[in-house]
Amino acid sequence: MKKDFLWGAALSNVQAEGAYLEDGKGLNVYDTLEVTPEPGIPPMFCDTSVATDHYHHYKEDIDHMAEMGFKAYRFSVIWSRIHPMGDEDHANEKGLDFYEDMVDYLLEKGIEPVVSLVHFDMPDHLLKTYNGFMNKQVIEFYAKHVESVVERLKGKVKYWLTYNEINTASMLSRLIAGTLKPEDMKTTEFFARLTIHLQIAHARAVEVIKRVDPQAQVGGMINYSPLYPLSCTSDDMMAADFKNKMMSYLPLDIMTSGQLPMYFKNFMEKRDIVVEMSEDEKAVIEASSKKLDFLSFSYYTSGVQASFEDIKDPIALEDAILFDGRRLKNPHYAANEWGWQIDGGGLRYALVNLYDRYHKPLFIVENGIGIDEKMVDGKIYDDERIAYYQKHVAALKQACEQDGVDLMGYLAWSPIDFLSSHKEIRKRYGFVYVNRDFDDLLDLGRYPKKSYYWYKKVIASNGEDLANDIEY
Repeated sequence: MKKDFLWGAALSNVQAEGAYLEDGKGLNVYDTLEVTPEPGIPPMFCDTSVATDHYHHYKEDIDHMAEMGFKAYRFSVIWSRIHPMGDEDHANEKGLDFYEDMVDYLLEKGIEPVVSLVHFDMPDHLLKTYNGFMNKQVIEFYAKHVESVVERLKGKVKYWLTYNEINTASMLSRLIAGTLKPEDMKTTEFFARLTIHLQIAHARAVEVIKRVDPQAQVGGMINYSPLYPLSCTSDDMMAADFKNKMMSYLPLDIMTSGQLPMYFKNFMEKRDIVVEMSEDEKAVIEASSKKLDFLSFSYYTSGVQASFEDIKDPIALEDAILFDGRRLKNPHYAANEWGWQIDGGGLRYALVNLYDRYHKPLFIVENGIGIDEKMVDGKIYDDERIAYYQKHVAALKQACEQDGVDLMGYLAWSPIDFLSSHKEIRKRYGFVYVNRDFDDLLDLGRYPKKSYYWYKKVIASNGEDLANDIEY
């Protein structure tokens, strides 16, 4: 791996901070989320009042990152901590102070901050009053929020991500985009309209960041779970191709070309969907495509896609594929307790696909596995996590060294335990165990897991030593 490769990890602050309404913070869509159980083992849901108390432990947590040798750390600035309602004229200075202090401490420790600007944290007021990003007013509130954050952190933060997993918005619209589908709107129109509105929002963020801090580097970000055809039939091949384009490539195609791709225009035209775009909106999307420095993505698992033999109408077939809820499984891969299949080689496949398609530097900004684990006598033997990372780091090395992919860095998910996207503590991702249960905060102590020392060795060897030979 190249000498300046950015090894590190990533965290969603809204899932970790706690400090529910402390120092002027407002409620956001994650705070108020009514969770539904994820398929798998019984959940242990928590509220966000404390989470894993990263707000009060961030220096201790960063000290652990420094001890592990992190080169970079991705975190998110909680929108409702900066603009509690979302539509205020002025930012909450205490919120800005907190993140500036965090950035300063990271830099003091020699860790490059990577900042996400939307990550499950839209102010709840914007959902309830404006219906989030379905309302173009919210795009302007977002641009103002971005400007407040970048003005405060310019010259200190080099890498910015405009929007976390932007391609998942139509599937998890309340959490991802602070919006709900109007009852009288077809799902296909909601998908198309939200896609375009979020691309305008992304483009506005790029414009703001580059105007405020021309030296900053800006990346778009998706969740990439490549879909393989379930069989070798042409029908399944076409189904997987259509779903990959619509659910993964579409936002990146727009971000990099500055135009709506023909396949998306065709999708809307055949369904009589019209989404109005002003000339200024078209211009900012086109201009932002020329300013984008890199593309980033999260990767956890791959999937499989099949066609529907009983659907003959081509439009109905596409719609069924796009919103397929069958949860098909690949028979070649095992899974964790929640059914997420483990496909390390899929990360290489993802990197090669994205680099061949876009020819831009790539950045893996999330990759990890959730495990139901317990601490015994101060120790957590998470060999399952080490095995997961061994496969994925080996795959990214192949992509770089054999396939010629230009990869900026690798950020594991995550440095410490926190609440999952479904607000549960049972599903743990961290290299550091945070000692709390779902109904008892215990001491909130930080305890390094076995994987902590393994990843420290990986970073020190620049990815060369992946052996699980840690004495723990």
